[in-house]
Amino acid sequence: MIIMKFGGTSVGNAQCIKQVSTIIKKARNHNPVIVVSAVSGITDKLISLCKKIRKISKGHYITIINEITLLHLNLAHTLDCADTNNFNDFIVQWEKDMKILFLKLEIKDNEKILHDLIISQGEWLSTHLLTAYLQSIGLTAVQVDARKIIKTDSTFTKALPDMIKSKLNAEKILRPLIDSNHIPIMQGFIGSDSQNRVTTLGRGGSDLSATTLGCLLQADRVEIWSDVDGILTADPTVIPYARRIRCMSFKEASELAYFGAKVLHPSTLLPAIEHDIPVKVLNTMRPEDSGTVITKEITLDSNKKCIIKSIAYKENLTIITITSTRMLMAYGFLAKIFSIFEKYNTPVDLVTTSEVSVSLTIDNTEHLDHLITELDNFSIVEAHSHMAIVSLVGEQMKNEPHHVGTIFNSLQDIHIHMISQGASEINISFVIAEKDIEKTITRLHKKFFEDNNFNNLFIETGANNTTLKIIEDKID
Repeated sequence: MIIMKFGGTSVGNAQCIKQVSTIIKKARNHNPVIVVSAVSGITDKLISLCKKIRKISKGHYITIINEITLLHLNLAHTLDCADTNNFNDFIVQWEKDMKILFLKLEIKDNEKILHDLIISQGEWLSTHLLTAYLQSIGLTAVQVDARKIIKTDSTFTKALPDMIKSKLNAEKILRPLIDSNHIPIMQGFIGSDSQNRVTTLGRGGSDLSATTLGCLLQADRVEIWSDVDGILTADPTVIPYARRIRCMSFKEASELAYFGAKVLHPSTLLPAIEHDIPVKVLNTMRPEDSGTVITKEITLDSNKKCIIKSIAYKENLTIITITSTRMLMAYGFLAKIFSIFEKYNTPVDLVTTSEVSVSLTIDNTEHLDHLITELDNFSIVEAHSHMAIVSLVGEQMKNEPHHVGTIFNSLQDIHIHMISQGASEINISFVIAEKDIEKTITRLHKKFFEDNNFNNLFIETGANNTTLKIIEDKID
């Protein structure tokens, strides 16, 4: 059995939906369970409306709802499935329900609960649409309510799955469908708490839904289908000629996801790691390509010679530097600092310390003024915005003593504000100004990838190829 997750761009238009259906049809013998994101852009629109609901007119959000409704109706008519699975009736009722939900949100009644209920609606539309189309072409697709499978805590907008309860639900609801050769079509991103209130798993949560299902059902593998060829050596918007990585370890992929690689959600791999379930990242528009395979261990000889596997970056960061002579030879100082960040629910990315100062980075500046005010009570505080973390990741970094010199020799004219190494043996990260991102990544990519072959490990994006047999044997 395999879990196949299709992202928003994979269901973004009628041609893409037809392509998805072809991929699903070819996978029938593998007993696929399908996880679907909202059509690209829909969730962003709903989140924006929720945030601005008391600043905009009723006519504005009604217009947006009507546009979303019309988009899905047009897709259904183009696909000739508007009458399948009562899709027309569903969409008409959906439009009425959404207008009622926004009216409720205007009066701020149970705001967080309504927020999750509203931003989850894109997945309901996409799964209804895909199910209707698959049924119209003769596939035994069945829409499944994700709320009845994925049980979570009550942390709205960032809920965590309860694996024990969810496993019982998956066995009870999904297993019989799979055993009877039906194709379950499930919403990603969505769950429900103990009171059956809709929860969402955070942005990019459809990936987490897929790997969670992989664990619950003990799947042979999880496939993440999107509009990219796999995990690349760098962001293709910065390095258009970035190369696709054929295979990488869970550790490498997790580090890349955390430090800004946009292909995977940072939490995606945790369930797969715990249960050693291979994950494949694939391109919906090029299904013949082998994508990137992520497994516990990589045994390729070229992997042992490759120091850096990929470069990631994370922008829109702020550096906060806290300086105080009280820190010298003192204990409890760091605890005092981090208790303030905890108070304001502000995660920290990187931390470096010296005898009398601490520098750290944050990407959420919602409470920056409060943080500075409280820190200022016992230290001198400086904050610098428009910063970025650049991270180089590779399993073999721990075995190569000269890589640090190689990296920074390439960046002698670029101001490095912070450096972090040691928390992870396979990652070195440093902070630069946002304006230096392109220059920095271009130089590092040239140094580590363009002057080296490693053809067993990397391949040009878009090229037809067959995955290395050693990897295919492991996951098929």
